[in-house]
Amino acid sequence: MKKTVSAIICCILIMLSLSACDKGEGVPFLTTKSSTTTVKNTVTVTFPEGFTILEIADRLAENNVCSRTEFLEICNQPYEGIEIKNADERVFLLEGYIFPDTYEFYFNSDPKAVLDKFIDNYNKQVTDEIRAKAEALGYTMDEMLTLASIIQKECDEDIAECETVSSVFHNRLRSPSFPLLQSDVTTFYITQKLGDHLGYQKDVKLDNQNEDIKRYMALYSTYYCKGLSAGPICNPGIKAINAAVNPADTDYYYFLTDPTGEDFYYASTLSQHQKNGREAGLF
Repeated sequence: MKKTVSAIICCILIMLSLSACDKGEGVPFLTTKSSTTTVKNTVTVTFPEGFTILEIADRLAENNVCSRTEFLEICNQPYEGIEIKNADERVFLLEGYIFPDTYEFYFNSDPKAVLDKFIDNYNKQVTDEIRAKAEALGYTMDEMLTLASIIQKECDEDIAECETVSSVFHNRLRSPSFPLLQSDVTTFYITQKLGDHLGYQKDVKLDNQNEDIKRYMALYSTYYCKGLSAGPICNPGIKAINAAVNPADTDYYYFLTDPTGEDFYYASTLSQHQKNGREAGLF
């Protein structure tokens, strides 16, 4: 009798086991519990305020988001909703519009999808109020973004100075006595930030540089071009953009920083500016 009961129990266990196998399951005390591993297919990437398109493209490629070359190519194509009147004068058409922030991307993304994410964020951050202020000041949003990019690079070491630096540029732009903004960072954009890309030769005079360098220096360096650069020199953050449309109320026409870039000195006259330079250890 005991043998018969044992046989019946064994049969039941075998039947349960076979049934569970058919369903892709296992009998808990007969099989090892399986586990599922989820493979992460996205990456989080941060782009600081003031990065150029070249620096952004490099970081995208380093993180396997998309091709550097393909991203640079698409940044030189028109984008719906963005008005740029002097496209033929730009190094990169969409420089300034690749909004700096932290993003999550899929690996091996389509460069257009990546660009869309940047531009969507730009459109959210640059509100109708900001656009209206730019227009009230007499500038297009593209021109104001150019000014914001210059402010961004001038204030990289101390972004709290944005509004006062903005006032200096606005005062110069309004005054016929100051046709040139004379901002060093606009020259550095061509010689340093885009130097390798454009073939800039260090320690070679401008007259002996290649045609791209000479052309873009004339268009971007505010020691050569009157008023604003032909386009943004980086991708500014929202503080610099706000400062561009909300300058402080000052009578300053000059500013400089000490060698660390942290201490700012402002002046209304050239003589005071020169005195500031001596105090800062520059002259």
